[in-house]
Amino acid sequence: MGTSIRFFYTFLLGLMIQPLFGSGTGQPERELKDRLKEFTSVAHPHKVYLHLDRNSYKAGETIWFKAYLLDGVTHVPHTPKSNMYVELINSDGNAMEMRILIAERGFAKGDIRLPLDLPDGNYVIRGYTDWMRNFGEDHYFTQYLYIESPGYENKIPRADARRNRRFNRRLDMMEADYNIAFFPEGGNLLQGTDNRVAFKVVDVLGRGQDAEGEIIDENRNVVSRFRTDFNGIGVLEIEPQAGVNYRARVSVNGSRSSDYEFPEVAAEGYALRIDRSDGKIDIRVVSSVNPDNPLYSDELILIGHIRGVPWWGETLPLNGGNLEISIEESLFPTGIAHITVFSDEFVPLAERLIFVDRGDILSFSPHTAVIDDSGNFNLQIVVNDEKGEPARGSFSLSAVTGRDISGMYADDILSYVLLSSDLKGVIEDPYIYFQNDADPAVSVDRLLMTHGWRRFTWENVVAGELPEIRYAPEHGLAIAGRIMDPAKNESLTNYPVELKIITDSVEVFETRTGRNGQFGFGGLVYYGTVQMQLSSRRLPANYPPVIELSAHRGRGYDYVPGIYTGEQRVTQRGSDWSRVRGVSRSPYAYSGDRQVTPQLYGVPDQTIFIDHSTSTERNLFEVLRNRATGLSYDGGQIIIRGQSSIMMSNEARFMVDGMFVGRDVFLNMYPRDVERIEIFRGTSAAIFGVRGGTGVILAYTRRPGYQGFDDVMELMMLGYHQPREFYTDYVEISDLFRGKEKPERTIHWEPDLTTDENGSLNLSFPASGITDKLRIRIEGTGYEGRIGSYELNIDLEH
Repeated sequence: MGTSIRFFYTFLLGLMIQPLFGSGTGQPERELKDRLKEFTSVAHPHKVYLHLDRNSYKAGETIWFKAYLLDGVTHVPHTPKSNMYVELINSDGNAMEMRILIAERGFAKGDIRLPLDLPDGNYVIRGYTDWMRNFGEDHYFTQYLYIESPGYENKIPRADARRNRRFNRRLDMMEADYNIAFFPEGGNLLQGTDNRVAFKVVDVLGRGQDAEGEIIDENRNVVSRFRTDFNGIGVLEIEPQAGVNYRARVSVNGSRSSDYEFPEVAAEGYALRIDRSDGKIDIRVVSSVNPDNPLYSDELILIGHIRGVPWWGETLPLNGGNLEISIEESLFPTGIAHITVFSDEFVPLAERLIFVDRGDILSFSPHTAVIDDSGNFNLQIVVNDEKGEPARGSFSLSAVTGRDISGMYADDILSYVLLSSDLKGVIEDPYIYFQNDADPAVSVDRLLMTHGWRRFTWENVVAGELPEIRYAPEHGLAIAGRIMDPAKNESLTNYPVELKIITDSVEVFETRTGRNGQFGFGGLVYYGTVQMQLSSRRLPANYPPVIELSAHRGRGYDYVPGIYTGEQRVTQRGSDWSRVRGVSRSPYAYSGDRQVTPQLYGVPDQTIFIDHSTSTERNLFEVLRNRATGLSYDGGQIIIRGQSSIMMSNEARFMVDGMFVGRDVFLNMYPRDVERIEIFRGTSAAIFGVRGGTGVILAYTRRPGYQGFDDVMELMMLGYHQPREFYTDYVEISDLFRGKEKPERTIHWEPDLTTDENGSLNLSFPASGITDKLRIRIEGTGYEGRIGSYELNIDLEH
């Protein structure tokens, strides 16, 4: 397919905005700053960042992660308890795994055990809070992943294979099509003055391309030359003349040059130019606007904010159409400074984003990194602030080994918190801008000339339009719904509703419906998958009302291929293909409503429900391994932790529908024939007598014709995630790596590192699993809001 090149250019601000109101205060910059403060106080953002133990996985492995919840303005850890959601979403936009966490003092940890039958392909993992839902999914943390599923070619549904082929054809088309965008500094290309124009050349996926070219006038005279510097971005200089139509002659990746349009030159308008030198920000505004133009202004208002907090503002006169001022960078904290020029009627005229680097990120100094005589890898790292003082904070560490360790993450905590989280679109290789040999204040500025601010628009702020708040910062789970009379199709007001939550005990909550028959139970704190029953009083005609449930479910996601999307690798069925029903289904595609067989032995310590339509495990052993808590595996035996027997094996006893059966019969049962598994331990197993001394694992099969109770809605609620302690996946899923020598794997994960009063982090872990190369990555935040990351690479082959 031939390469086509599409041209577009974008002005960062339109000029023809009608005046909204006058200042009338004598200090117009103060009124603008006050309005911005009001907006930020209402919209006060959260930022979520997920540190994953690594950036490539296989089905059957575990994604270990630590979640950082930060104040979006100060970057201080968000101290109130908050719900946090982490979702793993496939390229069809379906949530395949979901975790609900409680973020305490700004931190939470968790894990996602990837099912063995998880489809091979592209995924995103994203994190967000209830509060972030008020401002749209663009503000969620999102990281692209490719998850390999060994053997998936032998179970992929035919329709999915076709879909993967279509997906790859779409990628090929997007890689072969280019976008070329020009961004005049400040938003306007003004005649008769020196203009700086940033440009970006990318394929449709957003990946930067090498390009070079020149700007030519109507007589084909070359007035400027340019070439890309990094990731398809570059800057050119031009002094255009009004009435002249300029063209861009561009060659992409060495292809033959072609001519494309260039932004139109304005005869009237405002040009903004910002330069940096010796810790100063030099601002110059040039105006060619005539007095009869509605945008004419004798004086201009300049405002500079970072993350919605105004740090500087002045009202200055235009002298002969020019305004120049130099301000200290020290007026701003570290971050993206948004400098905007307004008319005296508060109309935004031009804007520019720059990066201010105050050097106040955390620094890491390794003092010890050795393998001792005991075979342990010992690591001591000292964390300091910009003054060299010990920094107190919370950190997470991953140690990954293998012969070929995959490349760096798209983002680390530094690049995400200080850069990506505040910009529109996906940034290519953002972490590079914060490497030790990079100067963010210089290198990021060019990037910022081609990306827009994502948090708000000045037009809304000036107009006093505050964001609509629909979701409060929640702590606790909620069940809500509506009660209806099915015969009359009417809601029932002031009608009783009862909620039973069945864990190791039974708790009962009661409420009454309000207007429109709505009810809700909030502030619930339960862990794991929780069995619940909703019921209400029968109607006078002696039939039950209908309970319409509205509970937390996976939300749809519009997966858009981008910079970090790879080709779907499985596009054909394998030679050993066999049909596996539901292999690509999301377990969150349907509600958790279910009707169940009554409990025969009291309340178990854990109940695992198996959804007939979405279960992907091959036998009950896989169900227990993936979903049961409190079990350990010793020499092939399944042992309930804390249980032991002097007289017999320590392995738990197994039952099916009330009858004891052999372990092989139980563990090899097909999950879709089973309704639920109940696990009894300790005193809960006393009902089984001496045979329950090591605990009992009981399966209930699906009974034909059983319809449940008419008056009770049985359901499962996804409770808070119970994070597991780290263990290496290597032994458990070694069969996935047959024929692959020394695969990449995580040999240590520590999400709860805190520095002591000397700023030290100390840890030790067995070095026996280290092969060839070792990458240690530390990320985290100080309690005062400073951010930092550090990577230590050790090559043991030399």
